[in-house]
Amino acid sequence: MALSKLYLHHFRCYSDTSFEFSPGINAIYGANARGKTTILEAIHFLMTGRSFRTPHVKDLVQLTAPAFYLETTFQRHQVVQSLKIHGNEKERKILYNQTHFSSATSLLGILQGVVIAPDDVALVKGGPGLRRNFLDMQIAQVDPLYVHHLMRYNRAMRQRNALLRAGNTLTIESWEHEMAHSAAYLAQQRFKVVRELSKACTDLYQILSGEKESLHLQYKGQAPQMDDIAATRLYYMEQFQKQRKREMLLGYTLTGPHKDDLLIAIGDKEVRFFASEGQQRSCTAALRLAEWRCLNELTDEPPLMLIDDVGVSLDRSRRERLLELIQTMGQVFLTATDPLPIEAFTVFRG
Repeated sequence: MALSKLYLHHFRCYSDTSFEFSPGINAIYGANARGKTTILEAIHFLMTGRSFRTPHVKDLVQLTAPAFYLETTFQRHQVVQSLKIHGNEKERKILYNQTHFSSATSLLGILQGVVIAPDDVALVKGGPGLRRNFLDMQIAQVDPLYVHHLMRYNRAMRQRNALLRAGNTLTIESWEHEMAHSAAYLAQQRFKVVRELSKACTDLYQILSGEKESLHLQYKGQAPQMDDIAATRLYYMEQFQKQRKREMLLGYTLTGPHKDDLLIAIGDKEVRFFASEGQQRSCTAALRLAEWRCLNELTDEPPLMLIDDVGVSLDRSRRERLLELIQTMGQVFLTATDPLPIEAFTVFRG
């Protein structure tokens, strides 16, 4: 899979701009605030229907415009394809080849890829929600059923929480059945992907950091047998019933995959509490590279790799090792303020 062209219209600082790409490494150079990251942001939006910089779609639309428009031409399965998005804060219109969509979730799986950004260190330093979102996005790109269960679980939980706050238990059990069914699938798939990510992270962290210590991951779920979907479903049903009285006082659900976390540790020490800044940065890069490696194993063509501000959060030796690793990938897009010691097609120099 490789993008050949990208067109941006009223998207942040770009009023009407086109870019052409190489199927290999594409370098975007320039000073800060010149639109380098916006190119990656546009590609990421085409992949996922969201920005990696802001949760607000209105931030993507130029101030004087009613909406933005993105269009890309790419090759997949040796067939030239197109993807177009017209969007603003209120709506999105998506055209994939000749098929129309209105939901951003329809984009998942069309263009698969990973982004490494300077703010990614929040994955290891921040709260559990960031790590759950990281797992959700990775799985969602290759498993449409996961997206279905994630949406179903969140919808059922909203209904259950409303009933808890109202003190109404007449229909609450039906929502608990729906939640338990989807929760078991979510927990099982997260458990599986973390197991594969952990294997990849151990190798990649040692390459990046030059250290012999192992980075490992563990999915911290509440269910005791997450590899057994029937047992996990039963566990959640029992917990929903057991916790119901307490949850009615609180007004929200205490048990479920929305409370789980991803443990990231070097040796026997959790990274967010005991690792140095350099170790945390290396962990983050290893985590994203492992995400790409796992996606690559599950897809029929290499996913895209987007790297914003290469080396800004890594020291010189780690940056050099990162650049060595990406040369074995498929299509790569990277931004930097200064030219990098790597053979690349220069897309833009601001």
